[in-house]
Amino acid sequence: MHKGKAAIFLSLLLLCSVILIGILGNRPVVMTSDDPRVVITLGQDLTPGQRQEVEGYFKEWQGDKPARLITVSNEEEHHYLDGVVDSKLIGSKAISSAYCELLASGQGIEVKTKNIEAITPFMYANALATAGIEDARVLAAAPLKVSGTAALTGMLKAFEEAKGEPLSEKGKQTAHEEVARISELGQKLGKGNAETLIFEVKREVVGKDITDPEEIRKVILKVSADLHVELAEADVERLVQLMLKVQSLDLNINQLSNQLQNLHRDVSEVRSTGRVLWNLVQAWLDKIRSGFNGLGSFLGR
Repeated sequence: MHKGKAAIFLSLLLLCSVILIGILGNRPVVMTSDDPRVVITLGQDLTPGQRQEVEGYFKEWQGDKPARLITVSNEEEHHYLDGVVDSKLIGSKAISSAYCELLASGQGIEVKTKNIEAITPFMYANALATAGIEDARVLAAAPLKVSGTAALTGMLKAFEEAKGEPLSEKGKQTAHEEVARISELGQKLGKGNAETLIFEVKREVVGKDITDPEEIRKVILKVSADLHVELAEADVERLVQLMLKVQSLDLNINQLSNQLQNLHRDVSEVRSTGRVLWNLVQAWLDKIRSGFNGLGSFLGR
């Protein structure tokens, strides 16, 4: 009798399970805190061979962790970067890809790159923090040398998937523009100076809650003078407009610094190295001046 009841109960349980699977199977799945936190975004224009190569790069980071695969298209890149950056930087194909993993709270943002030419790890990390991403491990990679803009668009898309909620559209747009401005300045000032300049300006503007365009301009000129780099007036104006957008995101300076703690040391080193080099150049010029002064005195005898 008991066996018969048990059999009936198990049959009903199995039937309910089948019905639930059928119902839930058609609903979108949202990740919870217990779900896999790894999403890999692949450039839509990768060939099968290139895709396999890129997935090989990511496998070392992924290990046994389950991951979701999504793609990013060149059209999605253009959505954020048209009119913001030279179209040559965007190109016509989405090749760069990214491994994106959410970490435990307090870990900060870690970024590595492979075959990415235009965007440095710090540029990616800075942009992710601007967009509202926290505590993440990222590897941006491509099978050949590319600019890396598709990887940035893909990262933001991937973290929306991993978090199960959309990021601020304004934050995503500002993050893309921030990378665009650093890339532009990098061609004129060098990547190290460009990323240091924007990071230091952003840190002061956000930290002191500066919203007046003229005051932001003063900060930009002060930081550029500290780095011994000259900015064209058009570049200064673009940076003022970028910082006004950054300010509209209500970023927290402590949170921003904590997220970039893994890369901040490198930026500080760039800045101090710049000062050391400048001091060496100044000393060298002083010696040359002394030599000419001595020569002038000798000839004047």
